[in-house]
Amino acid sequence: MTDILKQLSSLRRAKVLFKNATVEQVDHIIKTLQEVRDEKEVERLIEAEKAEQEQRELETLKAQILDKNIDFDKLTAMMSGSKRPRKAKKIAPETPTITYVFGDNETWNGEGEVPRNLQIQLDEGFELADFIQ
Repeated sequence: MTDILKQLSSLRRAKVLFKNATVEQVDHIIKTLQEVRDEKEVERLIEAEKAEQEQRELETLKAQILDKNIDFDKLTAMMSGSKRPRKAKKIAPETPTITYVFGDNETWNGEGEVPRNLQIQLDEGFELADFIQ
């Protein structure tokens, strides 16, 4: 329930809310609320009429199905239709991980800082491509 509904639902809170309001202002608010109530009542009646009409149509269909001895299971299977197959999720191919081998069987996967021994060799003029396994 929203805050304004809580305040208007409680007599004590409503009195506090309208403490400084004039009688004319309160009458105008009451008139507005009655119009909202009337609209809600009309909406409720329309929905009830729609539900009643739908129920009558369903009863008519039920009677027709029973009169014609139609197999209800077959009818429901036909009504549900065929389900479309889901598209298979495309999984990105794994990118091969590059491993750099240098020194005495030392390896580096390319993440983080370059190991000191590898950096020394790179400074000497080698390239990373020279160390790819």
